[in-house]
Amino acid sequence: MTVKTPPALFPRLLSGRQYSGMVATLVYNWPIFAGITAFSFVSLIVSLMVSAPWSWLFAVVGLGGLGLSLTILLAAYVVYDWGEQHEYDRLAELGQLNKANVVVDITCGKLRGTRGLLHHFSGGHYFLVDIFQAEKMTDLALKRARELEPPLEVERRIYRRTGQADRLPIPPTWADVIFCNFSLHELQDEADRAAIFKEFSRMLKPTGRLLMAEHGRDWRNFIAFGPGAMTFFTPVTWESHFAAAGLVVKHYERWRGLVHLWVIERKLR
Repeated sequence: MTVKTPPALFPRLLSGRQYSGMVATLVYNWPIFAGITAFSFVSLIVSLMVSAPWSWLFAVVGLGGLGLSLTILLAAYVVYDWGEQHEYDRLAELGQLNKANVVVDITCGKLRGTRGLLHHFSGGHYFLVDIFQAEKMTDLALKRARELEPPLEVERRIYRRTGQADRLPIPPTWADVIFCNFSLHELQDEADRAAIFKEFSRMLKPTGRLLMAEHGRDWRNFIAFGPGAMTFFTPVTWESHFAAAGLVVKHYERWRGLVHLWVIERKLR
């Protein structure tokens, strides 16, 4: 990953714990929010200029658009920022991070989860592996995230590497923990998803653990995030990849109704 200039807008909020998720959702997707807001206000103005029943229709559309924007931001705050514990804290607890010596953090450029996990890991070796591929990961929100994400500032050495789904720069049976925090859904190609889980199986020690957080393509996430939920995958999809790579689920739970958390291990032979 390359060193970037800190963003001009909200750098402290983007790198903090209290509002970073909600602010990131807004900043990384600002054209969508701007478009919805403009469309909503135009609809409301038109509703004042036409007679019923068209006035009611335009009013409902306008208020619905504003409501969608507020719902997305509220959901982002509840899922990512609300409370003392966050999803990465829970994964660190479930995955016994305090016992790990080698942690491999898989990212596409967003570092919120990395900042959170490092609060729990003061010793050992931390590898940050960027799997971003511009030709495959064309989502503009991800591109903005990579441009605006504040640099990672820590008082310890972080080993930074780049890799691809089928070629991760980590030796076999070397990782105590592999951490994937909202990064793997960026692999929209099924073959890439299958390849990276095979790499995880190769990299994990016999007692190693894969810690994974992802949204699901379900009605809850659709209500919370609108059409953006279609970029996620169902738990069944992920679990089929686990099984194909020789991985088994040790623990599974839902985080605040919208996020799936897994602790995964290699299948005993």
